[in-house]
Amino acid sequence: MTWRTLPHRVAASLVAALAALTAAHADTTLTMNVAMPRASSFFIGLYEPWKEAVESASNGRIKVEMPAASLAPIARQWDMVASGIADVAMTPDDFIRQRVKLPFLAEIPFLAPNSVAATLAIWRTQQKFFAPANEYRGMKLLGMWLNGGNTLMTKDRPVKTLDDFRGLKIWVSSPNLKNAIAAFGATPVPSQGSSDMFDYMSGGVVDGAVTGMGSLISFQLSRYVKDITTFPGQLGYNVFSFFMNEKTYERLSPEDRAVIDAVSYEKISRTAAQGFVDQDRRGDAAVQQYAIAVNPASAEFMAALKPRIEFYKTEWFAAAKERGVDAQAAYDYFAATAQEIAAASK
Repeated sequence: MTWRTLPHRVAASLVAALAALTAAHADTTLTMNVAMPRASSFFIGLYEPWKEAVESASNGRIKVEMPAASLAPIARQWDMVASGIADVAMTPDDFIRQRVKLPFLAEIPFLAPNSVAATLAIWRTQQKFFAPANEYRGMKLLGMWLNGGNTLMTKDRPVKTLDDFRGLKIWVSSPNLKNAIAAFGATPVPSQGSSDMFDYMSGGVVDGAVTGMGSLISFQLSRYVKDITTFPGQLGYNVFSFFMNEKTYERLSPEDRAVIDAVSYEKISRTAAQGFVDQDRRGDAAVQQYAIAVNPASAEFMAALKPRIEFYKTEWFAAAKERGVDAQAAYDYFAATAQEIAAASK
């Protein structure tokens, strides 16, 4: 007997059973936009592990689809999710800085020892101090993290004193770094997109870049960099947010919301930050291969730099006050938490 020769009622029952079985294995489909290259730390540390964790923890009830091409430019990830084009996305906070200001506390240079410590500290600070300000209105915040921390990479000469900045053109990725590099005495060249860092460095448009060690690999800078200046507490970080449309989250069943809760928040934030740390460590091999000199900033150099980036703190305190946040308490909590986490991990 074949499918076509089964009695009508039996065939109908089998179809219904198969449909029910399929639904049981994929009751919900979430579209997660992927705006970064699939070989990047973002994909390896965030998109892929979150997808796998959701599907595994839900026993297949939730399917996370990742379109082959980004559904919107990187600068439009928030708007894309708000309009329902995708359910889940990630954005550099620089693209939502008119809406979200409090997480930029974590970008202040020389404050947090490493990105994992800074990530966990800013997530906990968000929950303890920032959540009432409701900056992520309309979104369910799933995670936030920092990249591996910024160094200064230069092509022709080392930067070991404040005077060494003079005459240099430096690629930067954010408005705050633009102001910092200008305050140090160099000429900042703002990014138009992360991929232009390679073009500017290889083409001689700039003399250096403020970026993480992983860029030696991710952006193939190894052949062009001769010196790297590193800084205790890093030359700032870049903060990122991972979020879901709040209405989409609320429409999920309680069981599915519990799955999202279990694999997100501090857990995925740590994973994403660790992905950047791992990528930065891969840069060590390139340092050796290309005989790149690594120059830790001296105490005298740091003493000269710190007063010139005080604007980070001043501007953040003003933004926190506008949002009704106890700026000093949040600042102290973040700094202390980051130091404690870093010390505990040694």
